[in-house]
Amino acid sequence: MRLIINCRFLTQRITGVQRFAFEMCKELDSLLYNHSGLEVIGLMPEREINEQYRGYVFKSIQIKSCGRLSGHLWEQLELPIYSRGILLINLCNTAPLFKLKQCITLHDVIFMTNQDSQKLWFKLWYRLIARVTSLSAQTIFTVSQFSKAEIVRLLEVNADRVVVLGNAPSLQNYTYANDVLTRFNLGGKKYFLMIGSNSVRKNTQMVAKLFASDPALHDTMLVIVGGKYVNLVAVDDIAAVNLLYTDYISDSELRSLYAHAEALIFPSLYEGFGIPLLEAMAESTIVIASDIQVIREVCANNALYFAPYSTNSLKQQIISRLSSSDELLLELKDKALVQLINYQWAKFAKIMLETIYIRMYKIK
Repeated sequence: MRLIINCRFLTQRITGVQRFAFEMCKELDSLLYNHSGLEVIGLMPEREINEQYRGYVFKSIQIKSCGRLSGHLWEQLELPIYSRGILLINLCNTAPLFKLKQCITLHDVIFMTNQDSQKLWFKLWYRLIARVTSLSAQTIFTVSQFSKAEIVRLLEVNADRVVVLGNAPSLQNYTYANDVLTRFNLGGKKYFLMIGSNSVRKNTQMVAKLFASDPALHDTMLVIVGGKYVNLVAVDDIAAVNLLYTDYISDSELRSLYAHAEALIFPSLYEGFGIPLLEAMAESTIVIASDIQVIREVCANNALYFAPYSTNSLKQQIISRLSSSDELLLELKDKALVQLINYQWAKFAKIMLETIYIRMYKIK
C-alpha cells in the first residue's frame, strides 16, 4: 500500500503549523520501521528545502520533488496529479480542492469567524478550501477538543469524522544559545516573554501598552518574539524603553529566552492550541495566560489566568508572579511537567497512523 504526505511545508519557514507537520513526519518516519507493507512518499515542490529542516534525514519516508510550480499553485494544480489514486495526507490547514482521496488537518477555523485581522482575500480563500475539502475528506485531523467543536459547529461536519491529535514541545531538540541574552542586552534583567505575530487575536498590544505605560513595570522588560504576516492587517508596534521586538530568532535562542524569562505571557483571544504554552512548561517557565477555553484545555491548572480583555487582571498576575514564593513556583512547575505527559509527538503520530489503517484501509 502507498501513502503520500503533502510536504510543501518543507519549503516554508517554521511557525506553529509547520512545526506540527515536521514533528509529525519525523515520528511517522520512526513508526514506519514497523510497517514495511506501507510505502510513504513525501511530495514537495521542486524548490530548496528550508534550512530549518535540514538537520533531519528521513529514513522511511521518501521525500521527492515534483512539478514546476510552487506554493498554493503547486498544491492545487500539480499535487493532485502526482498523488492521483493514492491517499494524500495534508498537515497544514490547506489541501487540494480537486482531490477526493485525502485527509486534511485543520488546526483552527479562525477564518470562519470575525475574531482576527485576516485580510478578506485570505479569509475567503481559506474558507473555500475548508468548506470544499471538509465535505470530501475521509478524515479531518485537528489539535484540540476546542478546535474539533469549532470545526463541527462552523463547517457542519459529523463529529465522528474529526480526530483530535495535539501538539508537543520540540525546543528540547536544540541546544541553548545563551548569547542571545547578550545580543539583546538582557543579561541580569528581569523580563517577561511574549510570542505573537501582528494579529489582532494575539492581543499583544494590550500587554505592550501595559508595560509601556505602567510605572510599576518600568524596570521590567517585555520581550516580544514573532514576525509579521502579509495576510494580516497591520498592527502597529508600541515603542518604549522596556519593550524589545526580536522578530524571528533561532530555536536555540528561543529556548534560552524561555529558560531565563520570569514568565511567558500568552494573551491570545482565540487559538486552535497554543504551542508556546507547552514550550514554556517544558522549560519550567511559569505561564500567564488569558482565560479562554482552549488554554484551559492545554494548561489545566498549571497557569496563572487573567481575563483576556482586562489590563488590571493581567497586571495582577504579573505582580503576583514577581512576588510569588519559591514554594508556589515549584508547585506550578512540577504540575506543568505532569501535564506535559499528555502531549507527545509519538503518541499523536501513532493515533494518526492507526486512523489511516483502520478508517481508510479497514485493517485492524
